[in-house]
Amino acid sequence: MIPYIVLLVFVIVVLIIYKFKSISADYDIVLKKIHDGENGIDELLKRKGEVMKSIVENINSINDNSVFPDIDKIIKKKSDNALALDRELGDFYHQLKEYLLVNKSYIPDEVIGEKIKELEDIELDLEATKRFYNDNSNIFNDLVDRFPSRIVARKRGYDFKYLYTFDKEEFFEILKNSQKKKNSEV
Repeated sequence: MIPYIVLLVFVIVVLIIYKFKSISADYDIVLKKIHDGENGIDELLKRKGEVMKSIVENINSINDNSVFPDIDKIIKKKSDNALALDRELGDFYHQLKEYLLVNKSYIPDEVIGEKIKELEDIELDLEATKRFYNDNSNIFNDLVDRFPSRIVARKRGYDFKYLYTFDKEEFFEILKNSQKKKNSEV
């Protein structure tokens, strides 16, 4: 009887060790993907800033008055927080698009048309890369939150990963909240 108990305990210990190694491998895989996503986002944000600076330089070469002097400050900022840099570049991108729309007749399309197309392509790539990062961060956050992988997370010092938000989602969330307010007032 005792050999069966020892064998049973041995099997249980082996299964527990296997489960924790499997969880550890899951963390390693998802962290590599998150790291790839972070690197991709950083590179795209850098390219986005450079293209916007080039567009501003082209605009300034056409105009008498210099516009958007803040672009140099934003680009030169060596921010460790990609979320903050993304937000700043996103705000600047919206200002630049608004300026180009309002002043369309003053700015020849052939001068900056290619740069605007490149900027739009970067925006699409950036959105896709942020979604890739968010998907893997959600997987990571689920691992951190679930038992028994929570034990591995605590041992390794893992904490929840931040997620990127998207302008469209924020806009629809604002509309949804506004609609809820209207419905509750009625």
